[in-house]
Amino acid sequence: MKKILIIMSLFICVLLGIAGCAQKEPVKEIKEPGITKEDLNEIKNTQAEIKNLQADTKNTLTDIQNIQKAMLAKLSEIEKKAAAPVQAAPQGRPAIDFNKVYNLPVAHSVPRGNKNAPVTIVEFSDFQCPYCAQLGPTLNEVQKAYPKEVKLIFKHYPLPFHNYAMLAAKATEAAKEQGKFWEMHDFVFQNLGKINEQLLKDFAQQLGLNVGKFSSDLASNKYDQIIQQDLGLGRSSDVAGTPTLFINGKRMQSRSVDDFKQAIDAILKK
Repeated sequence: MKKILIIMSLFICVLLGIAGCAQKEPVKEIKEPGITKEDLNEIKNTQAEIKNLQADTKNTLTDIQNIQKAMLAKLSEIEKKAAAPVQAAPQGRPAIDFNKVYNLPVAHSVPRGNKNAPVTIVEFSDFQCPYCAQLGPTLNEVQKAYPKEVKLIFKHYPLPFHNYAMLAAKATEAAKEQGKFWEMHDFVFQNLGKINEQLLKDFAQQLGLNVGKFSSDLASNKYDQIIQQDLGLGRSSDVAGTPTLFINGKRMQSRSVDDFKQAIDAILKK
């Protein structure tokens, strides 16, 4: 048994020795291929293309940023407009025909000046209108220049946004009943912005009016129809604001003293 083990051991050693000593085939050396001139040119061209692409990309980014800024500015403008209060579009007024002759009856109005004068100036006015007050001296100068030729007719046109215009209109009508229309008219314009009911009553007393009757008439609605008639006449005559003036039915385009004199002289020459 012992001999058998020795023999097997020797046999295994021989096999291992043969296996370990067996010559292997030499490993072949693998060489990397060499870089040719064409390869170098291709590399250079590729690098140039990369640089061009980088430049194009930079320009494109700049363009995008500029477009974004423009869009943001436009959006901001739109937002501001959207946030602003909406205003009604103004309606265009019809063109004024300064050659048109309107029928403007004297009716209940009290003329200032010669009631038989050949030239009639009709004024649609509001007692709280500063422009109407400023026109007073001009009209006075015109009447002084033509004392027999010109008469002035006052028509009520109180605007709804003037808080004491209607009260003042009624005060002049109440004074008219006692023969003092133009005196009350002048007083109201001289105290523009200060008028109240008590001040009107105080002036009525200064004028020597019956203050009890004046106060009663002022508190009543007896003059509403007269004032509405003037308002209706103004609307039918294309009056849209105050003061609006007509001379012998034709609307005045300009309102200086010279403008009135020119128009009056032209009428008197006919």
